[in-house]
Amino acid sequence: MAESLPGESERLLKTPKYRAWKKDLAANGCRLKSVEVLADLPKGDGSLLFALLKTRVDDPQGRPLPKYALLRGHAVVIVTEVVNGDTGERRFLMLRQRRIGHGGDTLEFPAGMLDEDVDDPLGVAVKELAEETGLEVAPGLLFPLCDKPLYTSPGLDDEAIHFFGCTLELPGDRYHALEGGETGKAEEGEFIKLGLWEYARALPQVDSAQIRLAFCLWFERLRGGPSAN
Repeated sequence: MAESLPGESERLLKTPKYRAWKKDLAANGCRLKSVEVLADLPKGDGSLLFALLKTRVDDPQGRPLPKYALLRGHAVVIVTEVVNGDTGERRFLMLRQRRIGHGGDTLEFPAGMLDEDVDDPLGVAVKELAEETGLEVAPGLLFPLCDKPLYTSPGLDDEAIHFFGCTLELPGDRYHALEGGETGKAEEGEFIKLGLWEYARALPQVDSAQIRLAFCLWFERLRGGPSAN
């Protein structure tokens, strides 16, 4: 086993998202030389959720990168189109929930963090879709909307999003039952209301760059762009 770095705790070394971040640094020719945990934010089970790190990372030319890094880990977003099998009506299945970043309601697609499952974004996408919408979907029905995860703010954090899409045809009664359904984990402050949305009606209410990008990737694929290959 490689020798641990200055400040590198056993807890960090056991955290999959930390090991994945170190691997990405090395793959891009950078060298992590030291790390200090400034803040450690645990999940309910005690495992690491987020961490604010003070680091020494040198680029391939030996120059130091900015010292602070927010360890979040990767996530998935699933653009979910549902079709009424009785009428052919098509809508996007979206979620409304209040977010602490600004205190307002957001209109989003099903999504979730990879956490411990850093090597299984597809499996996490299937799980999150079931947990947040109640829809049990076979992995083969999901398809990537981009050929690689896309980073949200690489100047500070390691989070990158794996974008997936799926189209589900449902009987009319199941289709309509999704409108106004409620899900979420109250113990985690998660209160979700489901809705069926036309793109033109949804877009003006979307205040997340991540969700607007998801729409762009979806329509790019429909046009046969790079993401469709």
